[in-house]
Amino acid sequence: MSTEQTKIDALAAALHETFGEAPEVAVVLGSGWKERAAGLLDEAQRVDCADLPGWPSPRVAGHGAELTLGQLAGRRTLLCGGRIHSYEGYPAADLVRGVRALAQWGTGSLLLLNAAGSLREDLPPGSLVALRDHINFGIPSPLRGDQTPEGKVEFVDLVDLYEPTWREALRQQCPDVEAGVYAGLPGPNYETPAEITMLARLGADLVGMSTIPEAIAARAVGVPVLALSMVTNLGAGLSGSRPSHGEVLDTAAAHGGRAAEVLSAAVSAAPRR
Repeated sequence: MSTEQTKIDALAAALHETFGEAPEVAVVLGSGWKERAAGLLDEAQRVDCADLPGWPSPRVAGHGAELTLGQLAGRRTLLCGGRIHSYEGYPAADLVRGVRALAQWGTGSLLLLNAAGSLREDLPPGSLVALRDHINFGIPSPLRGDQTPEGKVEFVDLVDLYEPTWREALRQQCPDVEAGVYAGLPGPNYETPAEITMLARLGADLVGMSTIPEAIAARAVGVPVLALSMVTNLGAGLSGSRPSHGEVLDTAAAHGGRAAEVLSAAVSAAPRR
């Protein structure tokens, strides 16, 4: 057994010991989403990430370092207060250890949230977009180096990675939520105007620095995934301002009410076990 699998086993056991039965839906909150989710859970039970062996504590502003389990939209739901990123220097295995442990614990579905830049002027700040696909520009794959117990590399299919039936069920409840393609770059620098132009021409609607590793890891272990982006800025060169993390957090705060409603609807629409 690999050292990483030993860490996953220990973390899954700690989650079970702390919370008991696994959630129907686990939600990873991205930049600015923590405040939107505050108070949504009923019968909440909370634990700090630092108290769970092997779960790295998020450090980026706008991310929380706690896990909270409770009832949301009638579903047993775990809110992960934030995430770590490859640009912080973490290896890919660290980025997805939580997802793998959640799957091993028995979690039913995974909802990934992020803040993203828009590559389209008709998707202004405040828009909410359900991902239908992604383009990965250099965020390391969490499957690199993975092998089956027989020592073979497993090649994972990513067609319909972001569960179409879940996305459409959400859009039935929230018609204002568009579907889009997310371009993932490693960061932490923002994109140049030329890069924004290139990404748009390649068919991307959004750009960000997260989400993709977790989605791939979930697909590899058979957990359905939905990802939601809150547009917090226009890409470089599309507006008169320069991108900043402060702008991301300010925009998220200004549009928090609708984001919380869509989050609840997404949990409600998650596949039933």
